Amino acid sequence: MEIAEIVMNPVRQRIFQFFLIHETGTVKELRKALPDIPSASLYRHMKILTDSSILVVVGENRIRGTIESIYQLNKNAMETEDEGGNAVQMALLSICTSFAKYFAGEHVDLKKDMLLFTNCTLMLTDEEFSGFLSEINEVALKYMKKEVKTDSKTRQITLISAPASEWVGRI
Repeated sequence: MEIAEIVMNPVRQRIFQFFLIHETGTVKELRKALPDIPSASLYRHMKILTDSSILVVVGENRIRGTIESIYQLNKNAMETEDEGGNAVQMALLSICTSFAKYFAGEHVDLKKDMLLFTNCTLMLTDEEFSGFLSEINEVALKYMKKEVKTDSKTRQITLISAPASEWVGRI
């Protein structure tokens, strides 16, 4: 399985998010943070991530005769050259697939589900845009760190940035 295929899975993306926030963690901690993911599925995704060296074991807890592994993201494994943009294209296809599944469902309710699609064009310097992204990251981290409640709903936010004026000349 290629790295792009591994990281584009929605469940594995949520596992990455956990480790980006917490740096290290156990499967027990993941199960508490991601209660909507069945245990068998979580273990399967963890195995894929460890087999591909994206997650590494950095410690162990001994608990009543068993060993609980402590995991951490291997950020070096995530650094890949993707000049052709294959990972980006796979991410976009994954987003399209998620929307297609949502709209094919029986209980589509855009208002109740708070479906949002917005698009804006910003005219910023690289420095201003970097500041904008930092602010968005701070807000996202604030909410990603919130503890899961019984009435919490899983929501996915995707931010895509593209140099619009450069695209116009290529299309």
